[in-house]
Amino acid sequence: MKSVRPTLLLAAASLALTAVLWPALIGRDILAFRDMLHNYAPMREMFWTGHISLWNSRAFGGSSVYADIVQQPFYLGQLVMRALHAHAWPGVPIRVWLHVVFGMTSFFLLARRWVDPDAAGIGAITLGLCGFTFCNFSNPQWACSAMWLPTIFLAVDHWAVEGGPARAALLAIALPQPLLAGDPMMCAIAGICALALVARRRQRPWRGLAAEGAAIVVVAGVIGCPQLVASLRALSSTVRAAGLPQEVREQWSLHPVRIFELFIPRLFGPLFSDGFWGGFTVSPPWLRNYVHSIYAGAAGPALVAAALWRRRRPAALWACIAVAALLLSLGSHFFHLYGRIGEWIPPLRVFRYPQRIVALFMPAWAALVALGAAALVELPRSRRLALAGGSFALGSVSLLLIARFSSEPDPGALTRSVIQLAVVGAATMGTLLLPGRFMLPALGVVLIGDLCAANAELLGMLPRAPFRPPSAACEALDTAAAHRMRTSFRVYVDEQHLQRSLSGSWSHVREREYHYGKRNLLELCGFRQSVSLTSLDPADEMRLWREVSPQRMLRAMGTRFVVTTLDAAGLFKGEIRSVDPLWGFAVVELTDAAPLIFRPETVEEIPPSRLTAAARDREELLGTRVAALASAPAAHVRDPEAQLVSRTDRGEEIYFRVRQSHPGYWVVAATLDRDWTARVDATPAQLVSSDLVRRAIWVPAGDHQVALNYAPTLLSLLFAVSAFLTLGLVTFAVLRLRRDSRRAPDTPVGLLIAEGEAAAQNSAA
Repeated sequence: MKSVRPTLLLAAASLALTAVLWPALIGRDILAFRDMLHNYAPMREMFWTGHISLWNSRAFGGSSVYADIVQQPFYLGQLVMRALHAHAWPGVPIRVWLHVVFGMTSFFLLARRWVDPDAAGIGAITLGLCGFTFCNFSNPQWACSAMWLPTIFLAVDHWAVEGGPARAALLAIALPQPLLAGDPMMCAIAGICALALVARRRQRPWRGLAAEGAAIVVVAGVIGCPQLVASLRALSSTVRAAGLPQEVREQWSLHPVRIFELFIPRLFGPLFSDGFWGGFTVSPPWLRNYVHSIYAGAAGPALVAAALWRRRRPAALWACIAVAALLLSLGSHFFHLYGRIGEWIPPLRVFRYPQRIVALFMPAWAALVALGAAALVELPRSRRLALAGGSFALGSVSLLLIARFSSEPDPGALTRSVIQLAVVGAATMGTLLLPGRFMLPALGVVLIGDLCAANAELLGMLPRAPFRPPSAACEALDTAAAHRMRTSFRVYVDEQHLQRSLSGSWSHVREREYHYGKRNLLELCGFRQSVSLTSLDPADEMRLWREVSPQRMLRAMGTRFVVTTLDAAGLFKGEIRSVDPLWGFAVVELTDAAPLIFRPETVEEIPPSRLTAAARDREELLGTRVAALASAPAAHVRDPEAQLVSRTDRGEEIYFRVRQSHPGYWVVAATLDRDWTARVDATPAQLVSSDLVRRAIWVPAGDHQVALNYAPTLLSLLFAVSAFLTLGLVTFAVLRLRRDSRRAPDTPVGLLIAEGEAAAQNSAA
């Protein structure tokens, strides 16, 4: 049966996504949901515009951008934005929009290998406009990664069915992209699913597939190895390396009741107002979950039922993937399966958020929806209507039952959900009465309206204007520091107490967070951060924080000011320099703040394993008078007249000039990693670990220039190999497929749609 237009529904879904995102795409509004506003947006702004170099001196005691997978340092799409010097607004929404359109297109091409274009379009709509996709926009690295899954499955299907070096090359390129885009766990899961798809779709003997598959895995590993090497080298120095407790790994599990969100719009009411009544599904202490909706269309159960009924064999694998992903997503709500796997496989202990695995569930669900849409055309009209009626009855009854047995549902939210179910149900029933060639396009249009009406609010857009000026804490810190050079001290943002004081409307809370947000101050405003108390914090900093005291750890890192609430100011034993009653924060100056570069009076050799115990007994440690060096010190003679003549800090380059009468060590309050080199004048020198979180360098008597440089030669070389290999394989694959298309003019190689379609459809039959 021929469709009205081959890509009508794909184009309509892309236009709908554009319309929903339009205010953000033109830069009028911003995506302000969750950490986007005061975390990811500043991060992207500074990296793209080139203000953050390969060594981010503003994060913690300094950290490698290469090792920060959230920054996507080896992802070519990220580097294109840096080459363009793009700004976060509207760069972030544009980039997310491109990835979603890319993901929908890949899924359309994948589904076209089993079903007609209209059914494939309905599956693409489900994937691109579902609640999970919209929720994921608040974590742009995960949004990018999730949209690579359909491309991986498309490449797997082509290679398993048709084979050939060109398709093998495309698969090797696609496989590591979720890792490079910022989600290593999803990359591993995608590889497992790829193996299952090969087993289901293969048209060639296993022996040949195994040999080619091994080569594909090796090439994919080479492409992904820069990020793997960078992350693994840095992992041992982070808190996360020791593994997260099971309760932390499973804290954001998908509550079983939220499965009904698949086919009930706005199940728990409006997200950004008091009408949200689904608090019982949220693990404390958060009041909102990471994934706030997985709504994928009220007609979904009918289409999935049709797929399992009439297209049982091709639907079976996708159903298995969907069920496995869903059970893992449930985490603590399904016998702690997600957490137990982490206990059995230790490397998995560094990952959390079981709900992220919904990224795998959604393309599997969309595949079932596409197969069901194709099967729906084959059914008699009465059976179509019965399936659709049953689907909407299921949604309505489920909504009422959940409201009946749950805590204080919002009447207005319930009414809106019931009305949307009724309207969408009536419209769907109407489309099923249309002639076959018009039925699926009309059903797709109804699905687009249904998903946009339910999920558009999940983007959490706010007008950009109030967020253009620098945050209030920037000015307050400048005033407190008497406009001293911002790179000459560090700042600690006490998010723990600041977050407790949040109240008011959602937009007011976002604006408050902006005015003292961590990255707003420490990156956009050019201040430096001491610690943020997350699972990515450096382990040594956290060790001092917990085993000695927060105040002494902050002093060791050269922290001068703390941004906190007024009632918590006394905890830091400093002097309040500024109070902002509008946004509810105070700026506290710590006593005895240490400079970032200093010469101690004496040095001692204290192994790192013994330092915390020694520091608890001796107050002078972790200050500026005594430096605790990890290795045997060279001669250090007390020199009260020693001077720091000048200093220049460019992130990945630190220069300072000293003048002293006696030789001795100079200490830099920065956690420089193994890729830093040191020179005194033109002579190589050794960087010595000092006080766990600082570095010391010995300088002879006299007037000397010290140069510290970040030179990650190995990582840069690995990236060069990865980038050239990727570009080379893309060129090879395109040229090879074009050559094949000239030999077979009827094969539309450019789209990779119909090549081998007969074999694929025979396999699916």
